[in-house]
Amino acid sequence: MTPNDHSNHRSSEAEFDFAPFGFHKNNSGRSIDIARFLMSVWKPLAMGLCFGLLLGVGVYLMMGPVYSATTQVLVSKKATVPAGNTEANRYGDRGDHVQLIKTDLIVERAFKDHGLNEIPELAKAYDPLKEVTEGLSVSRSAGQESSFDNVLAITYTHPDKRIARAVVQAMVEAYRDYLEDTRDENARQLYRSLIERQKALDETIKQEEADYQKFRNDAPVFLKASPVVSINGMPAPAQNQYEVELASIETAQNENLRKRSSIQARLATLDRKIKENASREVLEFWVIHSLSTGTSGSGGGTGAGGGVAIAGPPEKASLDQQLLTARLLEQRLLHTLGEDHTQVRNVRRQISTLLDFYTRQGLRAPDLEQNAQNPLSPRSASLGMDIVTVYRETLEGQLKELEVDNENLKLLHQDAQKKAKQAEMFEVEDQRRKDDIAQKKTQRERLFDQIAEYDISREQEGYRLQQISQVRLERSLKQVIKLVGSCGFLGMAIVFCLAYFREWYDTTLKTLDEVREFTGAHLMGAVPAFTSSPDANRLAEQRGLAASLCYYHRPGSREAEAFRSIRTTLFVSMQPGQKVIQVSSPEPGDGKSTTAANLAIALAQSGKNVLLVDCDLRRPTQHLLFKTEQEVGLTDVLMKEIEWQNAVRPTPVEGLSIITAGLCPENPAELLSTASLPKFLKQAREDYDIIILDSPPVLAVSDPCILSPHTDGMLVVLRMKKTKRAAAERLQETLASHGVNVFGIIANDFNSANAAEAGYDYDAYGSYYTSPDQQPSKSKPAATTPRPPINMAGSP
Repeated sequence: MTPNDHSNHRSSEAEFDFAPFGFHKNNSGRSIDIARFLMSVWKPLAMGLCFGLLLGVGVYLMMGPVYSATTQVLVSKKATVPAGNTEANRYGDRGDHVQLIKTDLIVERAFKDHGLNEIPELAKAYDPLKEVTEGLSVSRSAGQESSFDNVLAITYTHPDKRIARAVVQAMVEAYRDYLEDTRDENARQLYRSLIERQKALDETIKQEEADYQKFRNDAPVFLKASPVVSINGMPAPAQNQYEVELASIETAQNENLRKRSSIQARLATLDRKIKENASREVLEFWVIHSLSTGTSGSGGGTGAGGGVAIAGPPEKASLDQQLLTARLLEQRLLHTLGEDHTQVRNVRRQISTLLDFYTRQGLRAPDLEQNAQNPLSPRSASLGMDIVTVYRETLEGQLKELEVDNENLKLLHQDAQKKAKQAEMFEVEDQRRKDDIAQKKTQRERLFDQIAEYDISREQEGYRLQQISQVRLERSLKQVIKLVGSCGFLGMAIVFCLAYFREWYDTTLKTLDEVREFTGAHLMGAVPAFTSSPDANRLAEQRGLAASLCYYHRPGSREAEAFRSIRTTLFVSMQPGQKVIQVSSPEPGDGKSTTAANLAIALAQSGKNVLLVDCDLRRPTQHLLFKTEQEVGLTDVLMKEIEWQNAVRPTPVEGLSIITAGLCPENPAELLSTASLPKFLKQAREDYDIIILDSPPVLAVSDPCILSPHTDGMLVVLRMKKTKRAAAERLQETLASHGVNVFGIIANDFNSANAAEAGYDYDAYGSYYTSPDQQPSKSKPAATTPRPPINMAGSP
């Protein structure tokens, strides 16, 4: 980025950067240090404060006094004694009495019911309610928001003491009426609400009981009644009949499964023995053994006397097994006891009963006679039947019957399970309805209790207001403090705003940081501001030099020390062989001629042979500073009327010579552009150590840019709080465009108030400076012939 681009970019940012109250925006743009700014304007602020206070006092005297009427009231909540407690409650809900008294509701009551509308000053106001509320203040002087007792202070301010007293008393009465009316209205609303809730609950309970009765009547299943009490006295959940039926069916299914498994096991054992070709005697023995040990539970068995009893109407398979068992028992008894024995007759009667039961039931008795296809064993032949075949057929018949019963049990189980689930869902719904009815009845009982308690405590509800002090009048100091304080603050604010915006819109350079930022050059030093005195003027007249040459008249001053610092920095900045130094400034009035003269004196007193040339052919100044004649100067040299050596004049400062500007020509720029100037400077380099050219301002004319190619560098002088930032930026652009080598910037007329922060506080080292009367200046007239040049590499 070129210097011009950089400057344009910075200017565009500064154009839109507004940073009031010290807000910084990057490093470019404008900002104000508030602390430093306040310290700089404290005197105007104090004057603004005093003026505002005086103005406030005047306004108060013109408006007249304001009176304040005040009274105190005690607002108490009536205490209640809750059930089961012997002490009254002293704290309750929050009471916003302070905010409530100032509302339009209470003020309107005061106007309508307590005579405020009869006061012309209030009734004719644009907004009477607002007129009262603005001057009314309510504060709590004792108690808390949740306390039963609150002491409130009611105050009203008004220029008329009669009106102030009347408003306070009216507000007290209006709020008392409001509390009483609110208590009665709240009581009526609460009682009406309780009665309505009671009626609603009665209707709800009646409707739910009717719905429950209809639900019980329409239930497709029979629900259980009450729980069963167990042995230990604890209530156990009762089972409905469908759950019992389901349990019995599941028990029958388990029993059927057990019987089928037993029969299948016997059939499997019999088939295995037959497959193994067991003898007929072994099979018959196994059958007889099975009949004697594994008979079905539906038949009878041998008792102590060998008799058999029938438990009830047996099934077909059970009847067959009982008949087979009776036949075997009959043959066994016949073999051992004979036909006439009592037990034989009993068994035969049992057989006859079983056969008769077969006939009455329409069943066919098994054929127990001998079969030609199945040869009988001797034992079977003796019994007259095939025991193995009959036993197998009996088991198969029992197994088929049990399978049929199992299918029937499955159907019964599905039906019973469905009914049990349906009954359970109805039980849940039944319990929910009963719980709802019980909950509503509980609420109704509580509501009955609330109504009963309210009938007892309705007289204890609400608040009670008592005026505990009379209305007192006094002059209001708050009005004085508010009015005078507001005017004082307003005066300070006006002064601050004016000073702040004046500071904001002042674009001159005020700090050294701004100098570095807007010039982009090295800072050589800062010369503090100084003023002359009558003594200094007399001393200058005696010595024949201007009083502004402080380095010569006051070598121990802080101004002289500043030029010494600049001299040292200049020696460091200059390269070997550089002798010609151009001194210029952005605009006229920056002090570049005075700075050039003082710097020339400082260089001469450091042992250098210095030539000061006044190149400002438009407004020359050096002849005035050194009290010499203007004629015969640089203009005559450039016009080749005289040799330059004849234009050199001595000064009272040892080592310093001067060439004045001469008479001002009509064409100074063209005169400086001639070849005489470089020729003159080339010859002067050989005779002098340092040549200082006092050139015109850069932004005023083009002369400095004409001189700059023939010099080794430029020193730019800026005057603080006079040179604007725009001028500094234009100076930078101009010098950059002409390729001028800038040694650095000299900040002239620097404020000593900011010197400490910038590092140029010369006053802090005042004890090291010597006054002019303690160390007089060593000066004597210099010889006309120039001294031989001195090596620039030497120390100053």
